[in-house]
Amino acid sequence: MDTTLTPSIQFDPISLSSLKSVINIYQNRSSKNFVQDRNISQLSHDFGLPLSVALCENRVVGYAFVTINEREEPEINSYWEKEFYSIEAEQDLKIHAEETCHSLFKDAPARSIKIQNAAAKLSSWLQVCN
Repeated sequence: MDTTLTPSIQFDPISLSSLKSVINIYQNRSSKNFVQDRNISQLSHDFGLPLSVALCENRVVGYAFVTINEREEPEINSYWEKEFYSIEAEQDLKIHAEETCHSLFKDAPARSIKIQNAAAKLSSWLQVCN
């Protein structure tokens, strides 16, 4: 397993067991951008495709995800629980996610399409599971 360490925060690839925590962080990320009764079936484009998680004492405290930007290029972003965010940790998590992205989607010319398809399939699967 590819694991990277920063003081007290560990970075791991996303797993099925961490997905619920990722969804909770996504839904709680900002009260101004979040409708309180939103559920999994209302995940938006900015949820993206989660790739890596930040863990503190085995608790998911942040995650990095890939979306496709306006130029049709992959873009890595992250959401965090406020008290665990730092620029250094965010950079380390994004590097971990970028490495994960490149290992999962090796074909550069088709990368954006494959990421969009994977994100759509994940979103559909989460809606069915809800």
